[in-house]
Amino acid sequence: SSHKSSKREWKPLEDHSCTDVPWLLLFLIFCVGMGFICGYSIATGAAARLLSGYDSYGNICGQKNAKVEGIVNSGLDLTHKKYVFFLDPCNVDLVHQKIKSLALCVSACPRKELKTLADVQKFAETNGSTLCSYELQPSEYTTDPRAAKLCPKYPVPESAPIPFFHRCAPVNISCYAKFAEALITFVSDSSVLHRLISGVMTSKEIIMGLCLLSLVLSMILMVIIRYISRVLVWILTILVILGSLGGTGVLWWLYAKQRASDNAVETQIAKDNLQALLIYAISATVFTVILFLIMLIMRKRVALTIALFHVAGKVFIHLPLLVFQPFWTFFALILFWAYWITVLLFLGTTGNPVPNEEGFVEFRMVGPLKYMWWYHVVGLIWISEFILACQQMTVAGAVVTYYFTREKRNLPFTPILASVNRLICYHLGTVAKGSFIITLVKIPRMILMYIHTQLKGKENACARCMLKACICCLWCLEKCLTYLNQNAYTATAINSTNFCTSAKDAFVILVENALRVAAINTVGDFMLFLGKVLIVCSTGLAGIMLLNYQRDYTIWVLPLIIVCLFAFLVAHCFLSIYEMVVDVLFLCFAIDTKYNDGSPGREFYMDKVLMEFVENSRKSMKEAGRGVGAEGRELKPMVGAVEEV
Repeated sequence: SSHKSSKREWKPLEDHSCTDVPWLLLFLIFCVGMGFICGYSIATGAAARLLSGYDSYGNICGQKNAKVEGIVNSGLDLTHKKYVFFLDPCNVDLVHQKIKSLALCVSACPRKELKTLADVQKFAETNGSTLCSYELQPSEYTTDPRAAKLCPKYPVPESAPIPFFHRCAPVNISCYAKFAEALITFVSDSSVLHRLISGVMTSKEIIMGLCLLSLVLSMILMVIIRYISRVLVWILTILVILGSLGGTGVLWWLYAKQRASDNAVETQIAKDNLQALLIYAISATVFTVILFLIMLIMRKRVALTIALFHVAGKVFIHLPLLVFQPFWTFFALILFWAYWITVLLFLGTTGNPVPNEEGFVEFRMVGPLKYMWWYHVVGLIWISEFILACQQMTVAGAVVTYYFTREKRNLPFTPILASVNRLICYHLGTVAKGSFIITLVKIPRMILMYIHTQLKGKENACARCMLKACICCLWCLEKCLTYLNQNAYTATAINSTNFCTSAKDAFVILVENALRVAAINTVGDFMLFLGKVLIVCSTGLAGIMLLNYQRDYTIWVLPLIIVCLFAFLVAHCFLSIYEMVVDVLFLCFAIDTKYNDGSPGREFYMDKVLMEFVENSRKSMKEAGRGVGAEGRELKPMVGAVEEV
């Protein structure tokens, strides 16, 4: 009982204990299952089939093969034939995402275009690489009537082997024009695609330089945003006021003008338009009044948002390694995704050889093993969310250490590494549980999205509306749970409680400070959005100025789009860390003001800027003569509530 009471008193960083150990064990068992899938696919020869390639008869290129029952041309010794060659490489099946062509193992890829069967025969005699099916000899290419079916479709395009994967791929990408058009809808002919790609290749140095510029701008903005936060808030407020008043005024002006016109009400259409204008004007007026009331109520909470942004800037000065958190997270995700895609490719070639309807070999998994795909997909979501949750817990732990250390000179040498150490030693189970909850919401949403895509154009309007509504609801639930998870990780970093306890405690704090949460998540998010827009616009402007010098000999639309997308991605990654720091600071501040009042023995932990905000709030309450008003209730230390708990 005393242990639970001490936990509810929020004694930050006083003790550390392992949390949600069963969930850590469950996550480790799941990871062992992921490893089993990889090991199984390699043990069944999938790795060799993926890397070395195999022909349509089940033979792996570059080695001796076992006979497949009922399949001719199987079990061949192809030690000297190390490359896969497709007779019709341009016949791409977009539905099943594969090349619909007979595949053979050859000793060399045709390095120049072969226009006739005579050229194919000459190539075989010269290079020793037979491009027709195994049952035909090179001397029969021009005489045997079966050659039309068993030899490549000519002209045979120039091709080269893909590094590490031993497949002969056409050098000219226009071969895949149909596939490219399916992916890039605005490309109607291969010449446009060629010009776009050549524009990217010509401007690659500029693109890399602009991407680096967006990176530098994002890091600079994270440092200086605390100095411009107040200006941004007032600019936002003025724009909202002017926009709402201007829009409402214009609607009433149009309504008055229409009504005063002599011919405005002669037709039914004009009457309907007049009535619509009246409805719009009334709706805009109601919206403006509600907006003004909300801004009036939340005006003091906006001051808290500005103060939190100012303190967040100080956090990045004291904890500079926070800036590099997106790099480590991105690097970890890239490594995991590369592993996941590799195993996925292994799974695509694993299984037992089975004859298909065309008499060729396909590798299919039978029995329970065919469900390994689903297990692998769940692993993609859960482990990706686990990596992102580790970043959230690391940031929360570092910011909590900063906030609840009274003397900043006594901070650990590297609070980030100290937070990582606490995460690994104590809280991996909590992170595993939180990420699993997000996974449970994401999987149904992805299934519904897949069903919606497959049924596009086939379902009725009601079914389409229901699907979209379900997808939207699951998306909203996912966002709410993600926000609650982040605050639960902060509570865990403070008190070392398990996930459910931390989530409940954090939820209570957030509900008690609902207006402040609304202010921070509206004003703060919009400020960060303006920061992203600023970085994208600055990078895009620099790109236009630099790429403009190449306008005579290259298309720079695609390079500019690439640069702007990269700039937005970089800005989002960095400023999301800033947003995370602000959210953690707010929860710490709310806990600090709830359980401390500045008296001896209950001193505040907060920064001077936040202290000034508290003092100003108390002064305004005294001047207004409200005693314990709304703001006072938020700042009053709830000693009775603590004792009651």
